[in-house]
Amino acid sequence: LSPMKIYTNFKQSFLKLYTLIAFSLLSILNLNATNWDNTLGSSKGFIENKGQFNVKTLQGKKIEVLFAFDGGSEDYFFTKQGVVLSYTKKEKHVKSDQKKLERIERKKQGFKTQKEWQDFEREGNRVNLTQDELECIWLGANEDVEVIPSLKNTFYHSYQIKRGNNRTENINNIASYQKLTYKNIYDHIDLVYEFHSKGGLKYSLVLYPGANLNEVRLNYSKDISLQKNGSIYTSTIFGNVIDHQPVTFYASNQQSLIASSYHVNKNSIGFELGNYDKSKTIIIDPWTQSPTFNTNWDCVWECERDGLGNVYIIGGVMPLQLLKYNAAGALQWTYNTPYDTTSWLGTFATDLAGNSYITNGTFAAIQKVDNNANLVWDNPSPGGLFSSTELWTIAFNCDQTKLIVGGTGGFILPEPYIYDIDMNTGNVLSSVQTNVSGSLFDIEEVRSIAACGNGKYYFLTHDSIGYIHQSLNSCLTGGFPFHTTNSYALGYKTENWRYNNSGMAVIRYYNGFIYTHRGNQIDKRDFNTAAIIATATIPGGAFNNVFLGGNQVGNAGIDIDDCGNVYVGSTNGVYKFDQNLNPLSNFSTSFNVYDVVVSINGDVIACGSTGNSNSNNRTGSVQSFAASACVPQATICCDATVCDVPSLCTTDAPFQLVPTTLGGTWTGTGVNATGVFDPAVSGVGTFSITYSLACGAETLVISVNSCTALSVCEELNGTYSVSGGTGPYTWSEFYPASSTPITTQAECTSCGYTWFFGTCLNGVIPVNTCNSPAQWTVYANGVNAPAPIVFPAQ
Repeated sequence: LSPMKIYTNFKQSFLKLYTLIAFSLLSILNLNATNWDNTLGSSKGFIENKGQFNVKTLQGKKIEVLFAFDGGSEDYFFTKQGVVLSYTKKEKHVKSDQKKLERIERKKQGFKTQKEWQDFEREGNRVNLTQDELECIWLGANEDVEVIPSLKNTFYHSYQIKRGNNRTENINNIASYQKLTYKNIYDHIDLVYEFHSKGGLKYSLVLYPGANLNEVRLNYSKDISLQKNGSIYTSTIFGNVIDHQPVTFYASNQQSLIASSYHVNKNSIGFELGNYDKSKTIIIDPWTQSPTFNTNWDCVWECERDGLGNVYIIGGVMPLQLLKYNAAGALQWTYNTPYDTTSWLGTFATDLAGNSYITNGTFAAIQKVDNNANLVWDNPSPGGLFSSTELWTIAFNCDQTKLIVGGTGGFILPEPYIYDIDMNTGNVLSSVQTNVSGSLFDIEEVRSIAACGNGKYYFLTHDSIGYIHQSLNSCLTGGFPFHTTNSYALGYKTENWRYNNSGMAVIRYYNGFIYTHRGNQIDKRDFNTAAIIATATIPGGAFNNVFLGGNQVGNAGIDIDDCGNVYVGSTNGVYKFDQNLNPLSNFSTSFNVYDVVVSINGDVIACGSTGNSNSNNRTGSVQSFAASACVPQATICCDATVCDVPSLCTTDAPFQLVPTTLGGTWTGTGVNATGVFDPAVSGVGTFSITYSLACGAETLVISVNSCTALSVCEELNGTYSVSGGTGPYTWSEFYPASSTPITTQAECTSCGYTWFFGTCLNGVIPVNTCNSPAQWTVYANGVNAPAPIVFPAQ
């Protein structure tokens, strides 16, 4: 039998008190628990160009961009001559079932080089980009026009700029504004740009006494059409840009309207006014409404918090953006990462000081950004990586002195790997493979990882779950950490919110137990065996079978406060359970929750988006709930790990048990005060050996056998009995190798494979036979057993 370790973790009373006092002080310094919510992109601004926006070509000339609205799918670029309206639609390339099967066959052939594999992955992640632009130029405008920003936003922006030799520069503290004024764009005429409350861009012409309205001409780069209702339609590939009929009034009296309309000459727009007092200042106020087209990228993927309760979210796709809010929900800054749709996006984590570590999924890269949106370091090639390395899930150790990232590794075909990352450079210090895929091309990835207070990390792959010491190499047996089936049988694409793959926030540790979230249920597990000991249904949770077999979750997010209350995300809110998984309360959302984090002051933060990866129109959100939560867990590092030992014989020599942290005490039968275990002293049996530190203890079970030779006798009734050795006993019979053709769905599924539209698949590989290797199979247990059916050949 394999030895089993039983872990118990307790906290010293003075450390517990210290933690509670520390969080109480933080609560005094911050706001009381509040409810707030924000949607991704809700805070708009005209961003000053510090080199992050390229020049634009207007009427064949390259023109400098002064300010821009960076809306992702809808961008505005402001120059001295006018504005360029740019629209982009990003859609994942949808593969037909035939194309999917062709890709399966291509995988079956294998890849000769890393580049072949990477090109194959890029093609699978191809995004269709559809773009259109409308140039809006003020003809005859004064060349010395001054563009003056006003109404400065309280938040700021941070961008990456690519220089020569693949060098990246971070430009931070870039201001944005709510209003742009083109001072004296024509003599005695100002032009003012603002955002319209219903979307699109509102501009105003301010005519002072002496202005000549006939000089004002706005030229469009596309054909325009004046409508009967006085509006102008300009066709784009996404629909019409609509210039609504202008409203004109005196600056001193907005209720005193002046008749006004557009005057169109080819693609040039002018203005006609009724009688008005030319000695007074008037305002012509049109509204340019952008076309309505669906976008499904403006989602929030993950959320974190720092030690002061500031909230960090990561969302979008092109580029992936990191945003910081204060504890009251006010946006502080937006950091634009260099990661976009050219690679599958990774994950991020924020420490208590507000430093964020952001990874690229495929192909592996990592950045560190401080709490003021400054780029601390950028590592586009962490080193020590394999050809198929991907970084999907991230965690700190108990005291945030180590950074661990889970994902994939191996050569050409990815296997599940965990990486220890240097927090000062982003380089890989060490790595370990967690387990082996079940079959060729049955790709496994570490999709979720969490730190535990006992010097270990728990991890989840598609079909396994287990733990590893934080050093990544202590106590490894057979080269792999402890792992077993997770019973979830997740498909290759484990979740249903990104187009591409992603990590999932589905594991947390509390008080010696592991909690896992599988979409529609929350499970409490024994730490040492990962066996489920309690389960609760998550109302509104999603867990469904997907293409080519396997399951997929539609929501995620889990965190646990210091009282053991468990908070999990669903498709309609956040649900609160006690540590025994009894339901307590819930908090509704208008979006699917992908991540949950317990904050200070009783707050719980949730983030996610509407729809799923198949939806055409989505909105990402982050929301804070006054959830009466206890303070966040203050994990006390206590590494009392003792490496397992194999089963022993009473004749074996005494040996030294090896702890990872020295200075503890040993108790148990057969062990002395220095940790030397003597099988001759313990005798035959199973013995619990406990190693205790001031912060906690860990117990392992050692099995000692008599190891005398086995003897088997045939009884008069034809059965067999065994004596000697040490039980329990198992009886096995030998079966030679066999191969059976697969021609039906029943034959396919009975062999453990998946039937897909007339094809039998082993993972993603087509198979025609059910092969069974030569093997010994257990058929009975105990001292006595019937005769086997099949005897090995003599």
